[in-house]
Amino acid sequence: MNLSKKEWLLVLTIIIICFSIDPVYAGPGGTVAKAFFRTWWGKLILILLTVIFLPLIIYMRLIEYRKAREIKKILSQLSKEHKAFHWLQLQKEFHNIIRRVYQAWQEEDLSRVKQYVNHWYWQNQQEVFLDRWKKENLQNISRLKDITKVRPLYLEISEEPNFENSRIAIAITVVAEDYLVDRDTQKVVEGKKGFDDLDYVWFLEYTDGQWLLDDIQEGAMAIDIAKMPNEVPDYLGI
Repeated sequence: MNLSKKEWLLVLTIIIICFSIDPVYAGPGGTVAKAFFRTWWGKLILILLTVIFLPLIIYMRLIEYRKAREIKKILSQLSKEHKAFHWLQLQKEFHNIIRRVYQAWQEEDLSRVKQYVNHWYWQNQQEVFLDRWKKENLQNISRLKDITKVRPLYLEISEEPNFENSRIAIAITVVAEDYLVDRDTQKVVEGKKGFDDLDYVWFLEYTDGQWLLDDIQEGAMAIDIAKMPNEVPDYLGI
């Protein structure tokens, strides 16, 4: 598939537009899967798009795979000096954070995960989304069934002692459902009931010896983030 840069940009724009139809605000980070693709005809269109753009999808996955392998090699070297950066340990921590954040969203109280998220995330998400929904008599339903993928996309290692304030972006895929219902009638007002595969990009920061959730973005951002060069101090020789 030999496309010019403008043609690639057009194709990517079309895909992003398709995946941005009918945005719904409800799960961790304020966003969930698009309701458009959760209807039977929406899923049919999604299948057709997948077939049409299969070469591009494979290309995007290959970029993510190579970037993840590169980051894991860097982490392997860092873990010799600081075990908190070993990828297997990070996976355990990230899985724990994901599950706890989803539980807090379901309970509509992010104060329960203050030790797993930074102050900005906690304050922003609680006030901007959860508290506002309560005032509008809406209840957030955010159920996590499984975590099927956690893959590193971008790594930024600081030069501070113990690598404090380093950052990492991870692509995650979860099986979950996120929607809003009217508290009185229990009628769905945003989103759709039912579990589905949802893709996101989570950003975490290493603060005071602990990884804290800093932000959550749509899964469509993964390819752009994976293309960003990692930032590693030269003195580490990695």
